[in-house]
Amino acid sequence: MYRISVDAGGTFTDVVVVDPQGEFHVGKALTDYDRAVGGVAKAIEDVASRLGTDTSGLLGNTELFIYGTTHATNAVVTRRVGKTALLVTEGFPDTLLFREAGKASVSERVYPDPYIPRRHTFEIPERINAEGGIECALDEDAVRRTLEVLMKRGFEAVAVSLLWSVANGDHELRIEQLLNEHLPGVPYTLSHRLLPILREYRRTSSTAMDASLKPLMQGFLQDLKTDIAGLGFNGELLVSTSLGGCMEIDKAIDAPVYLLRSGPSMAPVAARTYSELEGLGGNAMVCDTGGTTFDVGLVREGELVR
Repeated sequence: MYRISVDAGGTFTDVVVVDPQGEFHVGKALTDYDRAVGGVAKAIEDVASRLGTDTSGLLGNTELFIYGTTHATNAVVTRRVGKTALLVTEGFPDTLLFREAGKASVSERVYPDPYIPRRHTFEIPERINAEGGIECALDEDAVRRTLEVLMKRGFEAVAVSLLWSVANGDHELRIEQLLNEHLPGVPYTLSHRLLPILREYRRTSSTAMDASLKPLMQGFLQDLKTDIAGLGFNGELLVSTSLGGCMEIDKAIDAPVYLLRSGPSMAPVAARTYSELEGLGGNAMVCDTGGTTFDVGLVREGELVR
């Protein structure tokens, strides 16, 4: 059985095929940005022809397929993401603007501009306290009025990040039901489900990014899954993530934010492995010059620098 790893960049799609004897074979093709399988199939065909088979024959004998892409990262960098609304607790519309203000440890940190503009942020009357108790019940009529506005203004995705939803997610879950009822088919992300942490800014910004990527990435990844199955692949399909590892494609479809910066996360892992194999020590720097971004990764004393 073969193993295949794919790196789909903004310009080229590169494929590494490991044959049953452990030999490496490399293929290359132009990236198809509309449908991932276009560039993938051509790059695999490049390898398959040298192995005396075709694309379907190679994929049909492949047990593991790992797909890495800059599609999500480039979409965020170039702002080719879906028009996204952010729903927050009434009285807290500026979470993305205030960031983590007041903390001495982050006072010198440079933050990006708010990912969701203020005019796309909507306050929802509700309040849950830090212990998970309901201080103010969710105003469902206000939510319905807000969703009507979102529909009229053509929003393509919704991020929901309510205060202390990590202690009690009931209000976010009820908003989910109302979204399914009033905006069927519009993707959304609930903060307590995606990233149940206490840091409000980090949870909200991650939720906003995830929701904004769903109109682009969910169909893109689902098409990849369907298309390579149609070419004969029935093995394990994984995608590389921002954690420097891999996850099942269905989980990536549910939370595409984990695909952001997967290349810069994987590159130091490769650099550390290469440095160890070549006896070059535990310090390394790896650079990746792509068509859209330039990324740098560091390894210090054998540890990945984040």
